[in-house]
Amino acid sequence: MSTGIDKELVREHYQQMSNEHLIKIATEDAAGMTPEAQHIIKEEIVRRKLNESLIENVQFQNKIYTDEEIAHYYELARNLDCPVCGKSSSKLNGSLTSTVLSFIIFTMSSKTIKIACPACLDKANDSALSLTRIMGWWGIPSGIIKTVQAIELNKKSKKTNHLETANEHLKNFVLLKIKEFDVHQNDKQKLQQIILSE
Repeated sequence: MSTGIDKELVREHYQQMSNEHLIKIATEDAAGMTPEAQHIIKEEIVRRKLNESLIENVQFQNKIYTDEEIAHYYELARNLDCPVCGKSSSKLNGSLTSTVLSFIIFTMSSKTIKIACPACLDKANDSALSLTRIMGWWGIPSGIIKTVQAIELNKKSKKTNHLETANEHLKNFVLLKIKEFDVHQNDKQKLQQIILSE
């Protein structure tokens, strides 16, 4: 099926690029390319006799994951050691913590995704709740509004910490990092670093 792009214009565009620019596109900026553009950039890589692993990079950036692969990555994440307490006795999940700090004339709020065991997630939500309850109210008028929102968000998020399956926060995290999970799926240490980075 044609996407309506002028293949010759695209081919000419890639042919005019320097090797460095073409390599940068193949390694970093190929996500979302049409199948025709992927085919043309692959041809150009071969024509220039560049490293053919660049073709794999283009394909990898445009990989579409099946539901089974995605579910596999959810389980990989859930079976890692807790990045907070280091234990492996409980399956991991995700939680969104929200904190509000007010200082009369200005209010700061932050939201953070945490990946950890349910007990550590509860502690993170409780800590955010305590800090917000003490420090969030003092800004006028946004401190009060943001504090109420943060309290509700932490309570709602905490309710999903102990689900027997991956909750929405863990799923969203894995989907954001799915290429990293794909590349490092057989390297537990690298996967631990991925969940630690949040």
